[in-house]
Amino acid sequence: MVAFDRATLSKLTADQLKTLIWRQKWLNTARPNQLPPPGDWTEWGLMAGRGFGKSLCGNQWLAIEAVTDPLHLPSAVIAPTLNDVRYTCFEGHTGILTLIPPELVAEYNKTNLIITLTNGSIIRGFSSEEPERLRGPQFCRCYCDEISSWSKDEETWDMMMFGLRLGPNPKVVWTTTPKPKDLIRKLVAPKAGRHITTGSTYDNKANLPDSFFDQLKQYEGTQLGRQELEGELIDAEEGGVIKRSWIRLWPHDQTLPKFEFLVMSLDTAFTEKTVQRKTLNADPTACGVWGVFWHEDRTNILLLDCWEDHLSLPDLTKRVKKEMEIAYGDDDDAPMLKPMFGPSRSTQGYGAGRKPDIILIEEKGSGISLRQNLSADGIDTYAYNPGRADKLTRLHLCSDVFARGQVWVPESDKKERRGKPRSWCDNLIVQICSYRGPGSVRHDDQLDQATQAIIFCKNKGLITAVKKEKAERTKDRDREENPPPKSRVNPYAQ
Repeated sequence: MVAFDRATLSKLTADQLKTLIWRQKWLNTARPNQLPPPGDWTEWGLMAGRGFGKSLCGNQWLAIEAVTDPLHLPSAVIAPTLNDVRYTCFEGHTGILTLIPPELVAEYNKTNLIITLTNGSIIRGFSSEEPERLRGPQFCRCYCDEISSWSKDEETWDMMMFGLRLGPNPKVVWTTTPKPKDLIRKLVAPKAGRHITTGSTYDNKANLPDSFFDQLKQYEGTQLGRQELEGELIDAEEGGVIKRSWIRLWPHDQTLPKFEFLVMSLDTAFTEKTVQRKTLNADPTACGVWGVFWHEDRTNILLLDCWEDHLSLPDLTKRVKKEMEIAYGDDDDAPMLKPMFGPSRSTQGYGAGRKPDIILIEEKGSGISLRQNLSADGIDTYAYNPGRADKLTRLHLCSDVFARGQVWVPESDKKERRGKPRSWCDNLIVQICSYRGPGSVRHDDQLDQATQAIIFCKNKGLITAVKKEKAERTKDRDREENPPPKSRVNPYAQ
């Protein structure tokens, strides 16, 4: 503990003396990686394993800042649920009310989860389940506990940041055992004013029972152990069914192949059931165009276009009709397709190319409505019915096509992204390679349209594992185009 002379101590009030003793005790017992980073920062993230003492760090930081704030500005604590706020962050063994000397607490409102300090500052608790409650309140500092477990993580984070606007230097501290969620990946990316501290369960071994570590031995070296014990952010795609390395790149400097069949696949979403009642945000409708072609004596499938948008039924109907007029591939070796929409042959004067042969729409409420609208305009569609197969089962059903290297996406033509897919493919690839079951990805619309298209092509024999040489394929095509005449049989002949 730092020594203070009697003259200095004699000038302190009773509350100031209590604060000094509490603060110095924490500084002398905390490990270096439990203390805030030095220098000027606005965001401190602490990503560590179970039992590291993350909540203790966050609660200590916010409590000390609130008690010593000369402006007495309000603070916020956000946890996964209101019970987590109360029983972990406020009243828990390492909670704020346990850490702050009781003489410094003026009032604690359990109903509204508000701590009022004797200096006039308030600390207010919020749940990630109700991000709209963060509209209006404003703070100078915020502690976010276990953000990987937040149910509405990105909405809550955004609402919190809008309210973090008081004082000369608003700050936020977040702690978590990492999970490969979109928000976590964003928060660990380099950014000015952001500091990330990492640690493991074993850093706090001196304060945890030996029996606890005996139980942990079964998880050492496993993926779960790396995440929950070492605090390692596991790549979301690492545990996925489909590996990114299985997806092949169609070279940017090569013309499109000659397509045997084109499928437009849609995962629709525009009913009231897809709208979150509190945020009024609807799930997007996802669309993909896939082309079947021969390569290396076997049928392959190439992603030609994919997009997603929040569209009403009339707008979606118009969009689909417009997409049906786009042709892919050329008779005269024209350049590669444009991102998002592909080349418009009617405006560029290139060859006819090939337009989608079929529109594939899942046979569910919103999809049925879209099919009816298109049918009224003379456009036939195919109703896809997955039966009892859930999303993960459907992904497994087409995994063999990926594993054999029969799925392609276009390579970027930008120099800085050479050797990578075009940027508009990224969302689809991430969903396909990250999906491990419900909740593993935030949105799975592109996943649905992709598996729908590939399974359809498998079931119709458009994509097979069988290799055929060109001569054999030519014979098959001739047989289909010129079938032998049926012989007439006299049923009365004896």
